[in-house]
Amino acid sequence: MSKLVRSALMTMSITDRLVLTLRHFSECSYGEMAQILQVDDKTVKSRLFEARRRLRALLAARLAR
Repeated sequence: MSKLVRSALMTMSITDRLVLTLRHFSECSYGEMAQILQVDDKTVKSRLFEARRRLRALLAARLAR
């Protein structure tokens, strides 16, 4: 993982970091994530969508500097 991505992740909320880490680094399925987080699949997908959106915005802002 690049230093830029790591530093952006560390500024995000724990919920955002958790869903991104479970999906992209631990390669968990939506079902596995739902069990771990004790929420339904739709909630996992929604949280992941929003976390990715926030991460993209953070990275874009950091690259624009």
